[in-house]
Amino acid sequence: MKPVNLHIIGVQKAGTTALASFLQQHPSVYVVEGKEAHIFDHPEYSAQAAPQDFARRQYQRRMQNYQGQPIICDATPITVYQPTFLRACYHYNPQAKFILILRDPVERAISHYLMSKRTGQESRNMLSAFVLEPLRLAIAARRNGWAFNSPLRTQSYLHRGLYRKQLQFLYNLIPATQVLVLRQQELKHAHQQTLLKIFSFLDIHRHPIAPETVFAAPESPPGWLDRLARRYARLYFRLRGESDIHWLPPGS
Repeated sequence: MKPVNLHIIGVQKAGTTALASFLQQHPSVYVVEGKEAHIFDHPEYSAQAAPQDFARRQYQRRMQNYQGQPIICDATPITVYQPTFLRACYHYNPQAKFILILRDPVERAISHYLMSKRTGQESRNMLSAFVLEPLRLAIAARRNGWAFNSPLRTQSYLHRGLYRKQLQFLYNLIPATQVLVLRQQELKHAHQQTLLKIFSFLDIHRHPIAPETVFAAPESPPGWLDRLARRYARLYFRLRGESDIHWLPPGS
């Protein structure tokens, strides 16, 4: 079986679903069933005696309709967040290419919070959730680790926006020529130009793909606690030195 050779590795709530949907319309691209295979972040992955065999079996189950497309894509956006997930993903196929989409970390955190709220994984108001996040993640790391319902996944609103460390690890592990970093705004407001950039990166021919809104959750007008939460998040990232300069590849 041909190995997966394209990974959309993150970040969550930045347009990975939209990008996977667009790429799926290209005749040279096959997106694994379900879009997100969740193989290298699977709680059982690290316990496998032969993790590569585990990965191959899991991918095979998600490729029932594969018809020989040269690009096989898995879009699991948690991959870049945890170094062990990214390392396992890279070692599975060191020749693969990797796409990362970044979004303003405050807007990403708010969108993540609203999703967790809608799905019943969050009961606190946004400000409390942001302020208590470090404690909640520390407790979760001791109790249930990376279980699929762990707060490390569902309540890591601000921590996932610390892009500098994630990018440092990414570029230390993977050759820059195999990585394409985009911003959500590029995909949203420069659809055709961004897709052409992606087609060139993947070395596949141009193909017309119409822009569309793949998923846009309704958002309620923010209350005063939500406005405070936004200010808290801005301060959180400012104090940690997060800025656009860290979103660029080495030498840019």
